[in-house]
Amino acid sequence: MDNVKLAIEAIKVQLMGAETIRLDDFDPDKTILAVIDMNKGFAQAGALYSPRVGRMIPDIVELSEKALLKGIKVYAYTDHHPEDAKEFSAYPSHCVGNTEESELVDPLAALEVKGLTTIFKNSTNGILAHNPAAMNLGISSYLVVGCVTDICVYQYAVTLRAYLNEHQLDGEVYVCESLVQTFDIEGFHHGDLMHGIFLKSMMDNGVKVVKEIKIS
Repeated sequence: MDNVKLAIEAIKVQLMGAETIRLDDFDPDKTILAVIDMNKGFAQAGALYSPRVGRMIPDIVELSEKALLKGIKVYAYTDHHPEDAKEFSAYPSHCVGNTEESELVDPLAALEVKGLTTIFKNSTNGILAHNPAAMNLGISSYLVVGCVTDICVYQYAVTLRAYLNEHQLDGEVYVCESLVQTFDIEGFHHGDLMHGIFLKSMMDNGVKVVKEIKIS
């Protein structure tokens, strides 16, 4: 356990240099906000529910609303699986389509009338469902928030960064440390450790990990 604590502290020191960015500094026509898996199955109740994720709901909803008001496109990705999803060989059954678990949390879903776009996905990697860098939208800034740090957020951000590299496209992928989180299961999945390790790995892969996104 002491080694785990030391590892967490070492990673925290590395992340201390992460900058704070301001939403106002981004060109709305060249920016998107990707909200990953802030659905009822992860944020409120279900086999993969985590209170650590649920606590982010108000801040992510506020950021999403402010982004939409500024004209920034907001894509909210959510698991939406068939009952026989291949993914269930690795994870418990969760977020089956047309059940409450697969729905965005209510305050986020309410933003659909203001322009938020919901994107269903059937894997841990949202880029396979919808890759905004491949849509010729002229986007150069990708802001990523949601859950979970070491699976869906990690795969989305690193795959997006790799896509930009592969196709020689200008752009930056930003992950907000304060608005991503992972689950904690004692003796199996150390939330703080996994959160830190995968944030560092994203940085090592060219993703810009920022401390905070200020909205005013």
